[in-house]
Amino acid sequence: MRAPIVTVSGGSLRSADLGTPAIVVFLVLALGATIFLWRARYIRRRTAYVAMAVIVVGLIIFGALLYTAPA
Repeated sequence: MRAPIVTVSGGSLRSADLGTPAIVVFLVLALGATIFLWRARYIRRRTAYVAMAVIVVGLIIFGALLYTAPA
């Protein structure tokens, strides 16, 4: 099954088209960095848990906004 061809008016991408994946990538990288720093004992357990909770909640909220937004 083929996906529909998506064309962008004017032939160029809008800045919002590039910003959405960048935010997701940044949040996932921040989550990975937090886990790495926690496991390497550079940050305390409580600080790591709070940071991971904030990042995961941010990913959930951003995902909900992304998939419930009108097209």
